[in-house]
Amino acid sequence: MLKQWLNRFFKTNPPPADLYCPVCNSHPTAFVPLSEHYIEQWRQHGFPYTDAGEMTALETYSCPACGASDRERLYALWIKQQIAEKTVFEGDRLIHFAPEACLSKQLRALNFFDYASADLMMAEADHQIDITDMLFADEQFDFFICSHVLEHVDSDDKAISELYRILKTGGRGILMVPIVVGLEHSQEDITLNDAAERWRLFGQDDHLRIYAHDDYVNKLQYHGFAVEQLDQAYFGAEVFQSLGLKPTSILYIVTK
Repeated sequence: MLKQWLNRFFKTNPPPADLYCPVCNSHPTAFVPLSEHYIEQWRQHGFPYTDAGEMTALETYSCPACGASDRERLYALWIKQQIAEKTVFEGDRLIHFAPEACLSKQLRALNFFDYASADLMMAEADHQIDITDMLFADEQFDFFICSHVLEHVDSDDKAISELYRILKTGGRGILMVPIVVGLEHSQEDITLNDAAERWRLFGQDDHLRIYAHDDYVNKLQYHGFAVEQLDQAYFGAEVFQSLGLKPTSILYIVTK
């Protein structure tokens, strides 16, 4: 029964010209642009990297059926591929930080992982925790998803160290942050309290930093992670087009 359900759920090879959302398994006629709110805030505050995000697809950002962002669609596709290829196993313990609503719903309904969500502020999360100081035991989880969380915390180094600690040896995680293509060095200021300046420097009023590619990879490696960078060459240009992804998009998979 489960096998039959998985076969229906894991349709990972849509026709080249067909748009596809692996989160809700729909084939929309078009994806939805990023909210004009962000574009206007960037213009108003002079954010210089409006279209330089490594992953954020301004014109094809979200799925009209479920609301999943471009990055969520890539996560869902990769997870489906891993299950189909039997590189993850039924019952693996998965912890999902700052869970995206639609992706979280689908992963929980899948009933494949021993799934739990975690967030400091979300009352509906299974665990209310500070990612920089978690109460989880060492090597408690087989897999984690931590997407666009590190830019919000005072110490991303503490958060990465904690993620490494709670992951089992051989375990993997999706670990993503906002990266600016061509940025020479990551920029941060955890003391900055002015919302307008945060919009100008980091692209959002609750962000404390923005990342350069090499600095980010080096930081993950410094904390012990092996880092896979899965890009368009890995997935294929047709798949990226089907998912509405920017050609510069990279999925960062870390392994302990």
